[in-house]
Amino acid sequence: MNSPQNFNSKLIRKEQLTGDTWAFHFEKATEFDYLPGQYVKIILNHNNPDERGISRFFTMSSSPTEEDILITTRILHSSFKKAFYGLSVGSEVQMLGPHGAFILDEQDTRGKVYLAGGIGITPARSMLVYSRDKNLSIPMTLIVSFSQRSEIIFYDELNSLSNEVRKIVYIVTSEEGRIDEEKIRKNAQDPNSLFYISGPAGFVEAMEKLVKSLGILEENIKAEDFPGY
Repeated sequence: MNSPQNFNSKLIRKEQLTGDTWAFHFEKATEFDYLPGQYVKIILNHNNPDERGISRFFTMSSSPTEEDILITTRILHSSFKKAFYGLSVGSEVQMLGPHGAFILDEQDTRGKVYLAGGIGITPARSMLVYSRDKNLSIPMTLIVSFSQRSEIIFYDELNSLSNEVRKIVYIVTSEEGRIDEEKIRKNAQDPNSLFYISGPAGFVEAMEKLVKSLGILEENIKAEDFPGY
């Protein structure tokens, strides 16, 4: 595991993915390295910070194999998010990281099943792009749900890297219902797989309960919820 580093990073570009979801591309410091699925702390001095202060934790949706650090987030109404959204190209933020054990371990050859809710897809993108770039043979199935079709992100990109090893399943809950036992059994048939779960706290809690009801042992479940989703 890499030790956290403190560095400044410049915003290269930003792009709107959906109505309130944006992708921010930052320069990656030469000496900075991380594992797929890890996150950074971003410190941004801004006016009128709320009770959570001038920093937030963000999962890097980029893969370590990519040139930029990609932060993908929903822009909500906090003062921090407004300041973050208002960053202009060339602006610098302070980053501290990497952090987190919610990672893809390429030495663990067990199949991976990833259940994501909404913005919880961000660590999955990191892992899947890494798997493609490193040509890993570890089977990985992503089952991700979005409330509405208009909220879907990374659709074309992730479908383009799907193959016999990497399987991508998008579910629109307003049309197809939630991720349930049937959807998991249909798309992820190996009970010996390692299960990743990420998304809003309610989603993570429900999926953990569901997966355990299918006989998956707790030690084979890695979960990470997204506070302030």
